[in-house]
Amino acid sequence: MSTPRLSARNKRWHVLETPPEFIAACRTLPPLIAALLYQRGVRSDAAMREFFSADYRLNDPFSMRGMETAVQRIAAAIHDHELMAVYGDYDTDGVTAVTLLVQAIGAMGGLIQPYVPHRIREGYGLNIEAIDALAREGVRLLITVDCGISNVREAAHARAVGIDLIITDHHHPPARLPDAVAIINPRQPGCSYPFKHLVGVGIAFQLVRALARRGFRSNLQKDDLLDVVALGTVTDMGPLIGENRVLVTHGLKALNAAQRPGVRALIQAAGMTPGKVTSTDISFGLGPRLNASGRIDNARLSYELLLAEEFETAQRLAHELNLQNRQRQELSKTVHEQASAQIQALGKQNQRLIILDGTDYPAGVVGLVAARLVEEYGRPTVLIERGERWSRGSARSVPGFSIIDALTDCADLFERFGGHTEAAGFTIATDRLPELEERLLRYAGKHLSDDLLMPGIIIDAEVPPASLSYELLGELAKLEPFGHGNPQPVLMSRRLQVTGAWPRGSNGQHLKLRLIGADGGGPFDAIAFRFGHLARYFEQPRWIDIVYTLEADEWNGTSSLQLNVKDFRSAR
Repeated sequence: MSTPRLSARNKRWHVLETPPEFIAACRTLPPLIAALLYQRGVRSDAAMREFFSADYRLNDPFSMRGMETAVQRIAAAIHDHELMAVYGDYDTDGVTAVTLLVQAIGAMGGLIQPYVPHRIREGYGLNIEAIDALAREGVRLLITVDCGISNVREAAHARAVGIDLIITDHHHPPARLPDAVAIINPRQPGCSYPFKHLVGVGIAFQLVRALARRGFRSNLQKDDLLDVVALGTVTDMGPLIGENRVLVTHGLKALNAAQRPGVRALIQAAGMTPGKVTSTDISFGLGPRLNASGRIDNARLSYELLLAEEFETAQRLAHELNLQNRQRQELSKTVHEQASAQIQALGKQNQRLIILDGTDYPAGVVGLVAARLVEEYGRPTVLIERGERWSRGSARSVPGFSIIDALTDCADLFERFGGHTEAAGFTIATDRLPELEERLLRYAGKHLSDDLLMPGIIIDAEVPPASLSYELLGELAKLEPFGHGNPQPVLMSRRLQVTGAWPRGSNGQHLKLRLIGADGGGPFDAIAFRFGHLARYFEQPRWIDIVYTLEADEWNGTSSLQLNVKDFRSAR
């Protein structure tokens, strides 16, 4: 049911509905849990059993096209002591995949080294200079992770300089695939692998499983690797359904055992409680720190942290990541302010698709800022760092509009590009930017319908304030791990009185609220991020409706129920 009123965030609220007969049929489940399962597409007994299963079950890695050939070539390299390299992207998915393969293949007896490109100097994907450097070092087998599926020219160059290439990637395959010894990508044509949503580190993990099944043993157990699989899968927004749900569930157990010094140090640096890290903590705490090195400087720092053998070394590296993450936050804030001002100055806020470029939009944060602009303006956004000769951009989209399809329609303009339905990136000659904007706007005009441009908040269920409790929080926790594809439940409650409001954060940008329900529920503590500017509004008593997620606030060894406010409006 939609409401016509707009809110503090200028959004329409839409409460999802669940057929009463479905809730009645789920006799063993609380009605709210039944509704949440229905909205996540979990609607049969078999689907529910799979969703709640704690079993460690994965698909046969050899059902991936190219896996058998890849394993044979890696096996020959191990046997013949050939030098191998793993080439990954500079984000957390790429870094964790590089970590996993270097650790696992090295433990199996392979001679293997990492290569993580520099975002600013080298850009996304394979590049010819790096291939030449690896060839000079004696590398004869190059394995890509989380990249490579679009690198036709670079793959041909690798062959020309005597390097065999194995591509493992999860991005949308182009019409023309690179010439490689093997390509492992569940999305490629002719691949019968049943689960298409593994991220790069998940595919790398299946490659290691395939090698183990061919007799390459090591002293590593699966739990020695699943911690980084969880980090990469959640941070890269792999949908937490099917196989990803299995990997992250068991990966969180491994991560909370914290045997890896780098993971222990990262948890400590983030101020989290060891043994209690959730997928949400990865999304908003650990993942951004691991990503920060690639956004600000060199992702090699995150790789070194994950493979650090001494805890003291790991602590030093985690401290550096913390500093870079703060830099990333400040830089993102500045770029967001500049981009918002540019949108208003150019009158682009009502375009079907927003595309901006500027010399002071660093490539390391344009994706983050584009995502926030999508949230604020409710339309696909492309943000581009303009260079003298080459420009690099990131694109983010709204549900229902494939941004990678939009870029593919302009493929002839790009030096390189790649991505997914909701997020993509590219490199383009600067003098072609005007044509890119013209063609993207034309494409959006044809394929982006009005109903996709209605900024709104999707609400899972309405809950009376008096029903909010630790017991309810415990029921919701049974749906974990939360993330993309299985989001933390978004709830709505009506008629709560604000009895106190205090700015929070270093600049007062956030808002702490004290709430009491008209039905007697509460009092509750609530946190409203980025609502600090409304503190004066609550100097008088106010009655509001709120949209929020329910969580436990851990502080100094104590835990309290907290409402994480996403939006609010005046109550009727």
